Amino acid sequence: MKSKRIAALAVAALSASLCLGAGAISPATAVTKYKLLWSQEFNAKKVSRPDSKVWDYDLTDGYGWGNSEQEYYTNSFRNVKIDGKGNLVITALRLSDTDPILDHCFSCTYTSARLKTAGLLGFRYGRMVARMKLPTDTGTWPAFWMLGNDLTKGGTWPESGEMDIVETRGSAPNVVHGTVHGPGYSGGNGRGSTFYAPNPVSNGYHTYGIDWTPNKIVFTFDNRPYFTMTPADTGGNRYVYNQEFFLILNLAMGGEFPGDTDPAVKTSTMSIDWIRYYSINGQGRVFKH
Repeated sequence: MKSKRIAALAVAALSASLCLGAGAISPATAVTKYKLLWSQEFNAKKVSRPDSKVWDYDLTDGYGWGNSEQEYYTNSFRNVKIDGKGNLVITALRLSDTDPILDHCFSCTYTSARLKTAGLLGFRYGRMVARMKLPTDTGTWPAFWMLGNDLTKGGTWPESGEMDIVETRGSAPNVVHGTVHGPGYSGGNGRGSTFYAPNPVSNGYHTYGIDWTPNKIVFTFDNRPYFTMTPADTGGNRYVYNQEFFLILNLAMGGEFPGDTDPAVKTSTMSIDWIRYYSINGQGRVFKH
């Protein structure tokens, strides 16, 4: 017992010496602290709709959202629901040749869903991460992303900013994309990088996230960083990410990014197990509107 007490005192003395004078702990070894501020666990026991206090719907405009997309977004239970098994599920369904939707969206080939927190919840800084199983059918374009809240107040894109936490395309089932868009670096000139997963992402659930702090955004796949964005990476243009953003989840079909869909694909599914938002060393805020 005495030897244990002596050892404990020695450890305490060593710890004190490391915290004082020349032996102080360096910033490089400081522990990053995360605190859960908000989450969506999707654990309803019965099949149900997403929480209307959190999620609103973008409905189709019939013009492919500027990307030649081929889906018609709805708020139908067939396209979006909590499945009673712990997931939010977005399902794309191929239209029949006689579907009435084709009367006012001749280029549409699927129905799907696009959810957003705009006007309900916003976020600034912190860790935003989702655990999801993404489809890799030909022509699929699932995405978990954020847009600047200025858009809800008359702002314009890309001046408002966009952070694509993850996008994938069915033609490259192992490739994860993380990208930002801002003034002077949007569309094909967006800043980003890719992570090459060891297996197709449709094989199982993975986490996709960002650690977002003032003047810095780190993109991660299964907690592994693969791309960092700072003001030095804008090419001399404005850095627009030190402000409030809202969330979007959607499953697009076809378009300029993934290419055409395969007619043999009748249905495709994006499953979200949970979304969690943490502060990072006290940095992070949820805005309720």
